[in-house]
Amino acid sequence: MAARQHFLMLLFVTAVALPGTTVADWKDDIGWTQLKAEIGASLEDGTGVNVAQIEASTGTNYMPDPSFFEFASPDKTFIDGTGANTSYSGHARSVGQAFYGNQTSITPGINNITNYDADDWIGNVIGFNTGADPESQNFKVQNHSYIGNGLSVDDATDILQRVDFVVNQNDVSIFVGTNNSGSTPQLLVPAYNTISVGRTDGGHATGLTSFYGAGRVKPEIVTPGSAFTSYTTPRAASAAALLHQKGAGTDSVRNESIKAILLAGATKQEFGSWDRTTTRPLDEVFGAGELNIRNSYYIQDAGQFEGSTSEPVSAVGLKGWDYEASFDDSNSLYYNFDVGASAAQIEASFLMTWNIDVIDSNPLATEFDASTTLANFDMEFYDSSGSFLGTLLDSSLSTGDNIEHIYLSDLSAGTYTLRITGDTDHDFAFAWRINPVPEPSAALAMVLIGIGIGLTRRKAPSIV
Repeated sequence: MAARQHFLMLLFVTAVALPGTTVADWKDDIGWTQLKAEIGASLEDGTGVNVAQIEASTGTNYMPDPSFFEFASPDKTFIDGTGANTSYSGHARSVGQAFYGNQTSITPGINNITNYDADDWIGNVIGFNTGADPESQNFKVQNHSYIGNGLSVDDATDILQRVDFVVNQNDVSIFVGTNNSGSTPQLLVPAYNTISVGRTDGGHATGLTSFYGAGRVKPEIVTPGSAFTSYTTPRAASAAALLHQKGAGTDSVRNESIKAILLAGATKQEFGSWDRTTTRPLDEVFGAGELNIRNSYYIQDAGQFEGSTSEPVSAVGLKGWDYEASFDDSNSLYYNFDVGASAAQIEASFLMTWNIDVIDSNPLATEFDASTTLANFDMEFYDSSGSFLGTLLDSSLSTGDNIEHIYLSDLSAGTYTLRITGDTDHDFAFAWRINPVPEPSAALAMVLIGIGIGLTRRKAPSIV
């Protein structure tokens, strides 16, 4: 069977100096500095976590320079997954600094990085050009700091289905950056199972998806410290790598769990306009909020608490997570929380996520014929202080997302119940935190400097 011929246009942000911020600033803002002071030398740093970095190339350059001082002592191993790199990419170097740099990242322990040219990864590794099944990929975290446009809706949908299939089949956390302005790009942001990343200053592309499940909010999370999503994205990826090391061997490192834990840990105090509705789980600009690795670390550290199919006999912790491998849609799951009067103002963040199912109906490995099915879950939050499920306080009832989110910033002392219902037997991850409302960061009084961004458009070679 003749291979299909496609043309892929990639737009990407070129590497530039980062103005108006220091490395310490963003580490403070995401809670890492405080977490490091609390945990000390034993804080995980990404050691042993196998990652991939996929880059839109300039010419045939898509790998960082391994001799760069940030990648030495201990030396990092770079693997050319595409096998065509001829020199080094400054953009790849800057992304690598934020992802696994020895001084500028929070995961300098990452020392095994596989690099791909984005055209090759999309066209061959996941099979868009060849039509074959996506290749198996043995990575825990992938970073994609590029965007793609210029395809038909059918071709873009094919690529997004392949990406979602990879997340499901290989249980990998894939982080994708949105554009720095304009509308949401076709690739890879609209995927369901990835984690799309924007900027804390809100200068990224915003809006709802227009195809492959129209009406979903992107991005899902934002990160501080850069005027370019090329560098905020790997900072979120590095947080996932830290959690992967910490939770190795548990269900907390399943891709659904990592996503739920990161989004439940995100903070909202930075944004006076942050909001959600019962049918829109995320803010239309800032998603779940700003990355906060300290919150997410303690959510994961609190451990797994399983829900009850009837009125719970005891409360779960005020922080924690659960991964349900199989949900019986004939029942509800209940989680009880006992909230004490330890603070004048208490916030609560509850977030669940699940993957869209991508089924390959063709038994031949040379042909990928995808169909998708999206389960629907709902969350309801009740005041059970007087009686079980006494008063409904809030709910998240989106029918088109694979995320449900409830956030309250003025919870008082009492007993509360979170109820989860669904329409099918399907796995999901659920994460939460209930804690005093922190003061807004002084670092928010920032001056935003407008910078010209160089965009390069190119047509990939056709593959037959």
